[in-house]
Amino acid sequence: MDKNSNENMEIETQPFVDLVGQDIVSFIADHAPTKVVTRFARSLDHYSRAPRLKGIDEEMGAIRLIAGEEELVVAIFEWLKLKEDQFPEHKDFVRKFKSHVVKMSFYPVLSQFRFILADMLKDGFTLEGLEGIVNWTAKPVVDGKNIRLVLFKEDGSELIRLNPLSNDISHGDVHGKEVVPLLLNDFIEHVKDQSNITPKGYLGARADFRNKLLYATDAGSIRMEQSLEELIEIFKPAYHDLLWVLAILIGSEVSSKKWGLVSQFIALYREVLILAGVLPAGNIDD
Repeated sequence: MDKNSNENMEIETQPFVDLVGQDIVSFIADHAPTKVVTRFARSLDHYSRAPRLKGIDEEMGAIRLIAGEEELVVAIFEWLKLKEDQFPEHKDFVRKFKSHVVKMSFYPVLSQFRFILADMLKDGFTLEGLEGIVNWTAKPVVDGKNIRLVLFKEDGSELIRLNPLSNDISHGDVHGKEVVPLLLNDFIEHVKDQSNITPKGYLGARADFRNKLLYATDAGSIRMEQSLEELIEIFKPAYHDLLWVLAILIGSEVSSKKWGLVSQFIALYREVLILAGVLPAGNIDD
């Protein structure tokens, strides 16, 4: 992908543009370093090629969808490695970037944050005690070399621009990393409700799906339950959210290694990987 050719980029990146818009795709292509852009481009290649395999080789189309998701996770890992001094400790899972469990566990954890933040971004939020007086909606936008969370008043006028990473999830009076055990319990319950298996079993099955499509076992081989067209729709939210995460990380600053959304996410991700048996139990001092 030629980063310096806007015309070329518009053609090549259209599948991602359809997901997150031209401004976000261009932002990533223009501002991400080569190590990140190469993973972004490879993910795009997989995502673009998958639909061409409908009715031809649907299993390989599914494998491309999985590989594309994994490449976006690796792109995020590469950014964390390049900005090591700015983010909470992450070497223990980033160095395991070849593990399918590590890569395929990223989005389920991200989804836990999505459940919490999606309604706020969609419908807006109010300051406690000022309901009916102060009301706004929030939308992340490209602002030059930055990504900012813009708060809009009810009449559509802009109120203020904020760093989207300068936020923290709270639960009642619980803040910071003390929220992580609550988020972990929610994750466990969600997996149980959706799949009726343990988190380790769920994450292992998600990571091993590609291998079951590729290889036979003593019991034979499996076939996909969904069509490739159905799988593309299932994967779209993951691609959408991972592209936004990559753009926000590139275009925002982490205010603290021990506070905020990034700190909470990394702490929850680590706990989930411990449940999956990938990382040893134990806290890491940031």
